Amino acid sequence: MNPTHNLHLIYIANSRIPTTKAHGFQIMKMCEAFSRAGADVELWIPRRFNPIKDLPFRYYDMREVFDIKKLPVLDLIPLSKVLGPIANMVESVSFAFFVLLRLSKTHVDLIYSRDQFVLWFLSFFKNNIVHEVHSFPRNPRVYKRIWLRARKIVTITQGLKDLIARQGIDAAKIIVAPDGVDIELFNLICQSKEELRLELNLSKEEFFVGYVGKFKTLGMEKGIHTMIESLALLGRDIKMVFVGGEENEIKEYKALASRFNVLPRCVFIGYQPYSKAVRYIKAMDVLAIPFPDRPHYAFYASPLKLFEYMASGRPIIASDLPALREILNEKNGLFFRPESAEDFAKAIRMLKASNMLGYHLSQQALADVKNYTWKCRAGKILDFIGNKI
Repeated sequence: MNPTHNLHLIYIANSRIPTTKAHGFQIMKMCEAFSRAGADVELWIPRRFNPIKDLPFRYYDMREVFDIKKLPVLDLIPLSKVLGPIANMVESVSFAFFVLLRLSKTHVDLIYSRDQFVLWFLSFFKNNIVHEVHSFPRNPRVYKRIWLRARKIVTITQGLKDLIARQGIDAAKIIVAPDGVDIELFNLICQSKEELRLELNLSKEEFFVGYVGKFKTLGMEKGIHTMIESLALLGRDIKMVFVGGEENEIKEYKALASRFNVLPRCVFIGYQPYSKAVRYIKAMDVLAIPFPDRPHYAFYASPLKLFEYMASGRPIIASDLPALREILNEKNGLFFRPESAEDFAKAIRMLKASNMLGYHLSQQALADVKNYTWKCRAGKILDFIGNKI
């Protein structure tokens, strides 16, 4: 164990945890990984109303290797339909205030967060902060203060690092650390693809192309439209499985599938617990990351599903975007032109026609994903912070 890892780290997250959203899982896995790397970790979250009643460790099926502290907050978000953006502003300001109050009574070596507003507020009082950046702010001049004051900056893509460096921030204080995966969860599944399909009520004979994850991010379409459109160009023995959508989103995409006359060849499934989502991933013939060519997906996104797909042993079809190319290449994935149903359909035909192509792509992805575990990510970040604590 690196002795520089023996530090008291407080991870601050202005989020309801547990949550069905991917960021909650990512935060919990990073706190776990930091703890296993030797840090004394506390996760501070707001005491907000949460419709999910399970305790976080139970919900995410994790051992309690770090502490979770709930801080007071003025939670007006349930009234957001009436109050509008004021509700979120009051919640954010009050949480930041109570974080600062708690910090004044707590010894801490490092404050770690991906929450821009909380860190902006704390930057007026603290300089032992690390900002993990998952998106580029609309007004970078406001948040430049965080980056100037931060001890270190962690970005999930090279594209994000480049954008921040262009703001006059020293590139040497920025590390690129893509998201990760718990490979052991995939290795624990001993059933064959056929056995998993029987369990999940999916046909053993048909060729399934799968998408597992949120259907939209920040209200933005994630390319499911392209997948559905491509079905009209493919043989009837090819079906698509979409796992993880909200009820209103499933209704929307079912209507779209009806317009393309492919609804009988689409399987729509709502949100699933992580352990079951992994089983759906491993039950597919091919897995898709069909992101459109938008700045968020092209330069900022390091989707958890990418690393989960790589760990599954199934071939991946992905949009040809810079952020995805930071991880994927021609040896471990098959690319298509973003938003092109014709090119997506062509990639599916290639994989369906050649089991050998799919085998080689998936085996290389399995080898490559060993570099992207949560343990590796946490160790890399803590080594980067090094003796600066």
